[in-house]
Amino acid sequence: MSSTIARRVRATAAVVGVALALAACGSGTTPQLGDGGTAAPGGSGDAAIVWGLEGGQSESYVAAVDRWNEEHPDQPIELQMFGNQGYKDKLRIALGAGQGPDLMFSWGGAALKTYVDAGYVEPIDDPAITDRYLPSVLDTVTFDGKVYGAAINNIQPVVILYNDAVFRQVGAEPPTTWDELLDLVPVFEEEGIAPIALAGQSKWPQLPYLGYLVDRIGGPEVFDAIVANEPDAWSHPAVTQALTEIQTLVEAGGFVDDHASIAYETGAADALLYTGRAAMMVVLSQAYSNIKTAAPDFVESGDLKAVPFPAYDGGAGDPANLVGNPSNFWSVNASATDEHKETVLAFLAEQVMNEEYIGEILDRSAVPGVTTARDQITERDDTFAEMVVELTEAAPHFQLSWDQAINPSQAEQLTTHLDRVFLLQTTPEEFVSAMNATLDAQ
Repeated sequence: MSSTIARRVRATAAVVGVALALAACGSGTTPQLGDGGTAAPGGSGDAAIVWGLEGGQSESYVAAVDRWNEEHPDQPIELQMFGNQGYKDKLRIALGAGQGPDLMFSWGGAALKTYVDAGYVEPIDDPAITDRYLPSVLDTVTFDGKVYGAAINNIQPVVILYNDAVFRQVGAEPPTTWDELLDLVPVFEEEGIAPIALAGQSKWPQLPYLGYLVDRIGGPEVFDAIVANEPDAWSHPAVTQALTEIQTLVEAGGFVDDHASIAYETGAADALLYTGRAAMMVVLSQAYSNIKTAAPDFVESGDLKAVPFPAYDGGAGDPANLVGNPSNFWSVNASATDEHKETVLAFLAEQVMNEEYIGEILDRSAVPGVTTARDQITERDDTFAEMVVELTEAAPHFQLSWDQAINPSQAEQLTTHLDRVFLLQTTPEEFVSAMNATLDAQ
């Protein structure tokens, strides 16, 4: 093992420990997986059950449930929180068994449409809920003209977050093209700094590389054909080229050495960035808020900055296109009792994205996808939030994260085979063949 690599491995191990310690010290009363979340006063009783996902943006809806329960003791809600890993399987099994929550957390897209088609989800037709959102935010939960979800957090395009102090240390500028990104790898390697932090164990943080590169190289039509299950859609040259570029980056040493063992939920990847052990991270914009919570002094210093994913020289795609999540959503279980439906719909109308809720999101430098956000962001003079709004407004195309946009059974195969690409355990051609087989199975 070279001295440079050895330094990076030791640094990563140390940062993981620091991140876990910070998480333990800073968790407060935020519920963790398995502890039941925010319970209604006096126990669950006949409370409406709401499922949420643990993360940097969950504080807003935890607080919203607390406010609701305080103000409506006769209509209690029990919020149960889960980690990202395994949540989709848990929801699928629960809905299939008739034991799903009254209000379910989702990403929209094909997975939600599967539940809509199966009759598990009820449309939301109350304009007091739907009219507050930007139309583009609800696109991913709108099927046949009906809205099946209420956005509960922020617009989340994938961007490159970078540590400006580290860039100044090596005398480099953030990349504007893919070739410039590749050229930065040896610059940081020479200083014993991981060029890019990656939480490979969680798998989903690897998806934006493929999503953006395919779009930059071939344009959005390539993935549109995949979503439409067109025969051999994965065989488009843009897919193979994107996978080749990913493996070029891996082989060059672009990622922290033990990326396959890092779970995003631990905060370790974020910590690599804000402690200066890594220079960049390609990640959903919500990571900015997570880092602001974990390392406020670092954010206050102005050293946490962001740029769009780089352009690809000669590519057919528009460099202004975005990949990410317009939001996460809560959807109403069609099998819920009338009483519980009334409770959760009233909760969505009264507490979700009200003035206090929006303010909490903006306090984390995140951007809610509501019509009133722009003016408040301008008043706050929040540079990062303004950038997210500008990128979103300027994007000709905002592609939902691939694992949410395609059929759930295909999504599982996608994350599995892409993980093997990052681990150099499969070739681009083998990946394409495996994913084309998922189209044949539809």
